[in-house]
Amino acid sequence: MRASIGTAALAALLTTTVGADAWALDNDPALDRLCVVDEAGSATPCGKAPLPDQAAFRDLSREYGMMFAPMVLAPAETMGINGFQLNLQIGIHTINADEDYWVRGVEDGDPGSVLTTMRFDVRKGLPYSFEIGMNGAYLLESELWSFGGALKWALNEAIDAFPVDIAVRGSVNRVVGSPTLELTTAGFDLIVGKSFGAGGVANIAPYISYSPAWVIAGSGVVDATPGDGEDPEASFVFASETQVIHRFVLGSRFILGAFNLTPEIAVAQALFDVHINVGVDF
Repeated sequence: MRASIGTAALAALLTTTVGADAWALDNDPALDRLCVVDEAGSATPCGKAPLPDQAAFRDLSREYGMMFAPMVLAPAETMGINGFQLNLQIGIHTINADEDYWVRGVEDGDPGSVLTTMRFDVRKGLPYSFEIGMNGAYLLESELWSFGGALKWALNEAIDAFPVDIAVRGSVNRVVGSPTLELTTAGFDLIVGKSFGAGGVANIAPYISYSPAWVIAGSGVVDATPGDGEDPEASFVFASETQVIHRFVLGSRFILGAFNLTPEIAVAQALFDVHINVGVDF
């Protein structure tokens, strides 16, 4: 009997103190806060008939998209038809943390100026200077994950008459984990670089890239009063947004034996990211 009473009490406590939103982590989007005053002129950010703050949603989704946008992290040359590579990647991303859309639009309410993503990446060389890859990414202290793939084609590589490697790459990622934010990122890369031998034991391949990214964002139905029960009059939906981010990337790959290290810096719209790849070639 005591055990049954204790179990019931614990269940009641969890029910009252841990709602669905309590599981949200600090860096998860909180779109229910991105409202403007209702039609009745309520002084609260979200009244009985909330209106979506579309401008704030556009800015917030753009910066989330920049974090999940495909990274380059490879020179223009491909790994060859027999090449196979496993990579662990880290992304350090600056954000406009003091802007209102971050203060209102993220669970923490006071995000740091830098957020971090971790990625796992697999690449395989193909005939005719093609290369295919798949990856998964996770934003630390959130429930947001992304999954995607990429296809690269080296237009010119290892040609003595024109000793500059040139490649193009297309990629797409889909972000999951949020019940309200719908986010897809697509990228195109024009990569130019050159590979050098170093002491007969290492290889260095610096590169630059113009890497525009497309951020396609929308939302499901957003409840402006989470935890108070479903109320159609307290819900809203953000219109879809498609934005282009012009990114410029500078990096270099270093190979020693079967291991490679590739750091790069990506700059876009007064923000910059630092990306690092550690990989093993087979």
